[in-house]
Amino acid sequence: MLVTRNLKYGVIAIVLGMIAVACGADETATDDDPDTDDAEVEDTDADADADDDADEPDDDADEGAAGGDLIVGTTDAPTGLDPATVYDTNSSQALFNIGETLVGFPAGETEVAPFLAADLPEISDDGLTYTFELRDDVVFSNGKEMTSEDVKFSLERATNMEHPQGAGFLLAGIEEIETPDDHTVEITLNEPNITFLSRLAYTVGTVLPADGHYPAPDGPVSETGEDPDDFRQEEFVGTGRYLVEDFREGESMTLVANPDYHGDAPVNDRVLVQFFDSSSQLRLALEGGEIDVAFRDLAPDEQADLAATDGIQVVEGEGASIRYVVLNPNVEPFDDPDVRRAFAAAMDRERLIENVFQGFGEPLYSMIATGFSQYEPMFEQYEDAEPSDFIDEPVSITLAHETGDHYGPTEPSMAEEISRMLEESGMFEVQTDTSEWAQFTEESFPVSEDTHGAFLLGWYPSYFDADYYIEPFFSGGGFLGMPATDEMEDLIAAQQQVDDPDSEERHEIFADIQEIAVDEALIVPMLEETPVVFADEGVSGLEETMDVMQIFRYWLISTE
Repeated sequence: MLVTRNLKYGVIAIVLGMIAVACGADETATDDDPDTDDAEVEDTDADADADDDADEPDDDADEGAAGGDLIVGTTDAPTGLDPATVYDTNSSQALFNIGETLVGFPAGETEVAPFLAADLPEISDDGLTYTFELRDDVVFSNGKEMTSEDVKFSLERATNMEHPQGAGFLLAGIEEIETPDDHTVEITLNEPNITFLSRLAYTVGTVLPADGHYPAPDGPVSETGEDPDDFRQEEFVGTGRYLVEDFREGESMTLVANPDYHGDAPVNDRVLVQFFDSSSQLRLALEGGEIDVAFRDLAPDEQADLAATDGIQVVEGEGASIRYVVLNPNVEPFDDPDVRRAFAAAMDRERLIENVFQGFGEPLYSMIATGFSQYEPMFEQYEDAEPSDFIDEPVSITLAHETGDHYGPTEPSMAEEISRMLEESGMFEVQTDTSEWAQFTEESFPVSEDTHGAFLLGWYPSYFDADYYIEPFFSGGGFLGMPATDEMEDLIAAQQQVDDPDSEERHEIFADIQEIAVDEALIVPMLEETPVVFADEGVSGLEETMDVMQIFRYWLISTE
C-alpha cells in the first residue's frame, strides 16, 4: 500500500501547530517465521559500517538538521522521564533521545565510546578508579554549562534514591565520586567490575544539572527514611539531541531538535511519538498514512500481514530481548526443585514461537542471549525429558502475566500456550492470573511467600555484556530478589572482576553459572524475540538503528 504523503503531513502540521501554541520548547506536561516471500526484509548486521558520525559527537558538526518531521507510532508509552525512577524499555527509549551519558554505544557498535566524556577513562592499575575528562562544549537545555559536579550529582542521586522502579542498583558498586576540577571526574568502585562502563551507558547514568531543578536526598533513602518518589522530577532537563516540547502521558510526546547540541544535529527537525492503545490501531495508522514508522508492538499476525503489504518496508533487527518464566521457590509447589524441573521439561519453545510469535523469534536455552559468546544452551537437557520424570502426581499452579500493555499483545496468548503445554503433560493443572503492569510487578517481585508462584517476564538489553543476563536474576541483590547461594554470588563477582571480558576464564565462570541455573530451574528461559520495525517506503535510516542494543535512535531516521 502506498502512502499518501500530502495527507500525512497535513495531519502532522495541524497536530504540531496546536502543540506549538500550547507550549514552548523544553516544557513538559505530564498527567503522571511468517511467510514473507513477497516482502523485502532487510537484516541488520552488528558489524556493518554504521554512520558513527551521526551517533558520536563531532566538534565540527554544526550544520543543523536536514529538516523534516518524523511521526513514530508505538504502543509502548514511557512511564516517566526521570532517569532515577525508570527501568522500563519505553522510558529508556525516550531518555536515550533527550539525554546523554558519559559513555554510550554508537549505532551498530557493541563497544562503549565516549559521549559526554572527551575520551574513554583512564583506569587505575587495581581496576577501581575511573578518571574521566569531560567535554567542555556541553550545555544543558536550560542553558547551564555541564561540569563535573553535574556528573557527581546525577550518579549519586540515582543510587541514593534507590527507587524500586529505577535502575540505581546498576551503579551500586560506586564507592566514591570526586571532582578535582570542573572537567574531571574520578569514580572509585568498591571492587573491580569489568561491566562498569557498560552500566554507565544505560539511562540511569544520564547526566542532569546540579542546579536545584532535580531534588535529591542527602543519602540513601533506606537510611534517611525518605520516600524516593518525593524526589521525582518529570520536567526533563538534559544534554541530548532533542528537547521535550510536549509530553502527554499515554497520548503523545513531541521532541524538537536541540539547537545547542554539541554534536551532529538530528536528520529531522521534530519527532512526534504517538502512543496507541492497541496494536490494531497502530497498524491502521501506518496503513492509512497517519504515521511514518510503527515500532513496538504489533501482534505477530499483523506483522506478517504488513510484511506482505505493498508500500510498507520491513526491517528486522538483531535479537537480544528475551522472554522467560520465573518460578518462585518461596511458594508451593515451586519450593520443590523437581516441580520446577518438571515445568522446564514441559516447554516446547519451537511450538511457542510458531503458534504465538508467527516465527519472529528463536528458542532460548539459557538466560544469556544467543548473541554472546558465553551463551551455553544448557536447558536443552530438558528437551528429551518429560515432567513425569521428575514428579509422580499432578500439581496445581497459577501462572501470572501482565495484561499485554507492557510486553505487547503476545502476553496473554503466550500464557495460554504455556498453560496448554503444562496441562497436556498430564502433570500440571493450571489457572492464569492477569493484571495491569503496575499491580503485576508489585505482586510478582521481589519474590517472597506473598508474591506470585509463577509469572512471565521479558528482558531487554540495557548494557551489552553477558553479566546483564545474570546478576539481576541470580544475585540476591538483583531485582527479582531470588535466594542466592554463596557459590552463585562468588561466581557472579568473579566474572565481573576479570581483566578481559572475553577471556577463557570468564567463559568458564559463566558456564558454571549456567550449569547451576539449569539445575535449580528458578528461571526458565523461553525465547529470544526478533525485533521488527515497519515504515513507509520513503523512510530511511532504520537499518542503522536496528542493532543489537535496540536503542531506537530517532536522530538517524529521515522521511526525506
